[in-house]
Amino acid sequence: MAQYLAEHHIEHLLLDLPSVDREEDGGQLLAHHAFWQYPEHTRRASTITELIFVPDELKDGLYLLNLQITSLELDASPSKPVLYRLS
Repeated sequence: MAQYLAEHHIEHLLLDLPSVDREEDGGQLLAHHAFWQYPEHTRRASTITELIFVPDELKDGLYLLNLQITSLELDASPSKPVLYRLS
């Protein structure tokens, strides 16, 4: 699935799960690597945000995402996704 998302130019993946990868994968991080197309053609502008909270009251629809991230260059960073309803 992560490869499919990368091939369809999805830049930001937000999950309400602890990780896009399986808990027991031997540290391979296959989904992370597939999404970022690492190491061959690394998509540096793409992000994965895990453990988001989505209230049940949030209606399906079109939203603008303001993904606020720290300016530190790290391999993992806290983020604050803010949604603005468009429709």
